[in-house]
Amino acid sequence: MNAAEIQSQLNSNYYFNIISFTLLFYDYFLTLDWEISRYWGTPFSWPSTLFFLNRYGTLLGNIPVVIQYFWSLESTPQKIMVCLHLESYHQYFIIATQLMVGVMLILRTHALYERNRRVLILMLAVAASGVVVGLWSVITGKTGNTVENLPLYFGCNYAISQSQGVSLASAWAGVAVFDCMIFLLTLYKVFSRRRTRGTDLFTVLLRDGSVYFGVMVMSNLSNILSFVLGSPYTRGIATTWTNIISSIMISRLMLNLRDPALAHMTGRLSTSGTITGGSVMFAPSGGSPVLDTAMDIELVDRQTNSAGPRHVSDGTQ
Repeated sequence: MNAAEIQSQLNSNYYFNIISFTLLFYDYFLTLDWEISRYWGTPFSWPSTLFFLNRYGTLLGNIPVVIQYFWSLESTPQKIMVCLHLESYHQYFIIATQLMVGVMLILRTHALYERNRRVLILMLAVAASGVVVGLWSVITGKTGNTVENLPLYFGCNYAISQSQGVSLASAWAGVAVFDCMIFLLTLYKVFSRRRTRGTDLFTVLLRDGSVYFGVMVMSNLSNILSFVLGSPYTRGIATTWTNIISSIMISRLMLNLRDPALAHMTGRLSTSGTITGGSVMFAPSGGSPVLDTAMDIELVDRQTNSAGPRHVSDGTQ
């Protein structure tokens, strides 16, 4: 491989990561008003804590990744050592981000299935398998590098061998399987319910889940193909993009669940539980549910009063 080909691959890597980081920070400022109005000043719960960890963990945690790709300094033994640490950090950071997103999706689906233990066990088993495969790919990838690294002035981009690419593709395939499972569970639950007129909360869940799945399946597919079919310096070119977009999409899902417009939607909700971190007023049979602006992905499990509306709380004081 000549120098021109290597430089072309490196440029593709730089440009793709610039797009990824731009999207991350742009989306943060674009949705900051929503975050302030829907999350700030509300009581902390597990879902809201996970929301902040995901949102700001991704935002701040990507700063070392930006340094990894765009650090301008002469290649020295000290820089190479730091670059190796940054590369390891990036791999484990991806696992942590995907784990966080997975936990939030599990909570969301667990609530949708009204705390069904069998569904929870299924989701945990698939998620655990994905984590094991991810850790295996990182550990084996450290010992499988057969391509010589370049002493670069700009960034810390290292070649990925074909064997490394296959193992990393396997890890992302596990993520894709988990996303497919979550989408199919959401799809089954929504369509198993009796159809109602108008737009209800479960329609929103299906809409958001469909958008999330569509975006993630395309991102994961492009990432997997880049590992399998890419060149040494373009394998995994979509990794940062896929990690960022998954974090953005789950933040959007949670922001949408606290959309005040949901309070005006019509349709029935389950009388045995709903997805909220604040409170819900259930109307009598056939009426419209009145939701407060503290929408969340927690499950409350109380019964309604057949004589009229009853306040349902998640226990938050």
